[in-house]
Amino acid sequence: MDGGLPPGARAMIGLSLVWAVVPLIVSFLVCALMIRLGPKDAPDGGRKTQARPVPSAGGLGVLAGIGAALLAGSLLLPGGLDNPIAALAQSALAGPMLLMLIAGLLGFADDRLNLPAGRKLLVLAAASVFAAIYGPHVTQLWLPGFGDGGLALPVFIGILCAALWLFVMANAVNFLDGANGIAMGSSAILLAALAVIVAPPPGTAPGILFLLLVAAIAALCGFLAWNLAGRLYAGDTGSLAIGALIGGAGLATAVIHSAWVPATLVLPILIDVFLTLIWRARLGRPLMQAHRDHAYQLFLRAGWSHLQVAGLWWGFCLITGLAAITGARQGAGIAASLFAGLLLLGCGLWIWQRVTLGRRLVAEGK
Repeated sequence: MDGGLPPGARAMIGLSLVWAVVPLIVSFLVCALMIRLGPKDAPDGGRKTQARPVPSAGGLGVLAGIGAALLAGSLLLPGGLDNPIAALAQSALAGPMLLMLIAGLLGFADDRLNLPAGRKLLVLAAASVFAAIYGPHVTQLWLPGFGDGGLALPVFIGILCAALWLFVMANAVNFLDGANGIAMGSSAILLAALAVIVAPPPGTAPGILFLLLVAAIAALCGFLAWNLAGRLYAGDTGSLAIGALIGGAGLATAVIHSAWVPATLVLPILIDVFLTLIWRARLGRPLMQAHRDHAYQLFLRAGWSHLQVAGLWWGFCLITGLAAITGARQGAGIAASLFAGLLLLGCGLWIWQRVTLGRRLVAEGK
């Protein structure tokens, strides 16, 4: 024996360097650059309550980290479908990953120029349809009670469902991005759960989806090093792009396992988004207007720190992440039951905090 590392161990170290260390460092450095050169998110006396303008568009660092991992992997494996960029282009993930790029560029333009909301949503909707056509679309919903083949859907309905899912997830993460660490920290946990779900069996090569998820998690950690200190915001650049990534990876797991798996995973985000929209609609408040009515914003208004609020959502995401992993491993029936139980629990908690905390804030004039 020469005392050296076995080939398998060397390969794992190489994978770790390319898909974890590279995106972490690149993201951290690009985010540092954005603190100096990026657009500033100024307080407006309404939804934006920070004491001073804060550098934004930190999501550019996350995208740069993911791109650096793909480039590094392609330089190490320059030929054939083992090349990560070639594998991505040949996979059903090509459409959703293009959506992630478009969403990031659209978000960066919005961070810089403050685009009209309607125009931004129209571009994002069109990109979501395109991504659904060239990506995984749920033509088989694996629902319990419909046999092993699931509930068959026409292709065009599957494409529309996939496009709607991608569009909703990109915007939902954007809605959550209003406290340091909450949106990107929660996203890192959700992506980690997806990585566990799609992880390769021992002794087999990881697929491109798993590698992308690892790179995204590492890049988000590089950003969070600045964001948790309140020095940099992700901006629409980060929230729209990462929301699109969660949506695309969720579609892939829905096709492999069942639609209940990604639906369960993202409950901490979607429950608040939809119930807040319903609540505002009942009160006759404009749905397209920026506001401070989301559940996490109520906690902030009640005096909770950003880290406390983010930690609460991280806990919710850990619970739904474990439930999604369990549902993926135990089958569609268990996944549907977990989804239903957590949906009812989440809605109950949302209503409880809305009534108790909302009354308190009204009494205190906040």
